[in-house]
Amino acid sequence: MINYQKANLLTEGKTKKIWSVKDNPALIIIENKKDITAFDDPKFTKQFELKAQYATTTTCRVFELLKKTGIPVAYQEQLSLTEFLAESCQMIPLEVVARRYAVGSYLKRQPNYAQPEGQPPYRFEELCIEFFLKTTKGQLVGKNGKILVSGLEAKKGEEDPLIANPLETEWKLLHPKKPISDPECDLKRKVLAVDVVDNLNAVAQMAEILKQTFLTLENAWWSSFKFRLIDMKIEFGKTTRGELVIADVIDNDSWRLRDADWNELSKEAFRQGEELSEVERKYGLVASMVEKL
Repeated sequence: MINYQKANLLTEGKTKKIWSVKDNPALIIIENKKDITAFDDPKFTKQFELKAQYATTTTCRVFELLKKTGIPVAYQEQLSLTEFLAESCQMIPLEVVARRYAVGSYLKRQPNYAQPEGQPPYRFEELCIEFFLKTTKGQLVGKNGKILVSGLEAKKGEEDPLIANPLETEWKLLHPKKPISDPECDLKRKVLAVDVVDNLNAVAQMAEILKQTFLTLENAWWSSFKFRLIDMKIEFGKTTRGELVIADVIDNDSWRLRDADWNELSKEAFRQGEELSEVERKYGLVASMVEKL
């Protein structure tokens, strides 16, 4: 077994660190942290001891399942309880979301899909797929260093705006949490697609990869445990070989997952204010179950 060694810390986010690999610039090591976050607000950040271990277990088993089905992923292998090896990627600043049920921010944008209290959420027969522009502190810098978007205010919920139609050459940006019918939903900002992706074929390819990913995991969770995959988000990158792959992580922060009785098992339980000990138990349950998918 090759002994991959960390070199430089390339970046550190809220829930993980990314390291270069000594003598191999085509690879990185992703190290998960103990932090669990909510609402993009530091005051909601908490820690529990096994968070990094559960996140790594979930991500690695999910990526291994996807690799077996031929879905392109950056993941290579698990290195430790909290670290895994992946191909180095040029990340694409998009969050791509697949929804089987209308919940969360989708209902804020489309309140007409809300169901009567006590009823299950509206189910999409065909997956609903959405693209969001991923910003940092309300700003996005393009491939050539040009500022593409700026001034989006976190306090107003404007960060990570929804792309109205990702298959258009110019992307109109919408507020991700306001009704589409609200005039303030239009953020009055546009971005050229080619400043973010190589071409529109890449957008269609990402949508298809996400669809296959969701259907694979949805079937695995339901057939194994009668768990419902409600929605999920993924990120993409381009490897040094020029291949479009799912990058970053897919863990219990990446989806909404509910049991047969509609009890929340994912990060949404933390957002809803459940006790941290109960959230930790649920993360452990998902990590143990994903080993058996």
